[in-house]
Amino acid sequence: MRLQLVTPDRQVLDTDIEEVYAPGIQGQFGVLPEHVNFLTALDTGELRYRVSGKDHWVAVAGGVAEVLTDNVTILADSAELAEEIDTEEAKAAAASAEAGLKDAEPGTAEATDLAAELAWAQARQAVAARS
Repeated sequence: MRLQLVTPDRQVLDTDIEEVYAPGIQGQFGVLPEHVNFLTALDTGELRYRVSGKDHWVAVAGGVAEVLTDNVTILADSAELAEEIDTEEAKAAAASAEAGLKDAEPGTAEATDLAAELAWAQARQAVAARS
């Protein structure tokens, strides 16, 4: 199978893979060779793909995934490979978002944005810990 992962800023991946698992809005999903074609929205979380029996991790936030004839195309709002993540920056971003959430009025746009920032920082930390 072929995996292509693209953000608005760059092409993150274009590689042959054995399988991939990603965070869909309805929950985690996996794709193996000859999988049925589908399109789904992505949530923020950890994407795992396997090449030559070895797992690799990417933090992703939002976007869509399309599976079409052994090609998996992911158009993500944000994505960072495990080795690219600055763990200290991710920790600081999580702390800042948590602090902001304590003061934000629940249900407001500000609270929603801060919750998304926190989820992204947590996903980055989790992926960095796997490398």
